[in-house]
Amino acid sequence: MVLALGMALGVAPSASASEASYVDRLESQFPFLTPAQLLPEGHKVCRFVSAGRPVGDAIPMIVKDLAVTVAVAFEISAAAAEELGC
Repeated sequence: MVLALGMALGVAPSASASEASYVDRLESQFPFLTPAQLLPEGHKVCRFVSAGRPVGDAIPMIVKDLAVTVAVAFEISAAAAEELGC
């Protein structure tokens, strides 16, 4: 019922989306990045996506913002999309 209501309103369910799971997922892979770096970047990715751009297009932004490799930026963008619900 809740899922149907969310779909009718055009709102994606976000029960699995959480900042804690996003940070936990990335900290275990990239201990050199802190939650203070990861959370704002994840939310920035979500704003980017909510503006109608594909999540993959956020990779160069992440590379520049955090001075990480493309592979790390890919993981951050994927985690944001999956864990933060963007």
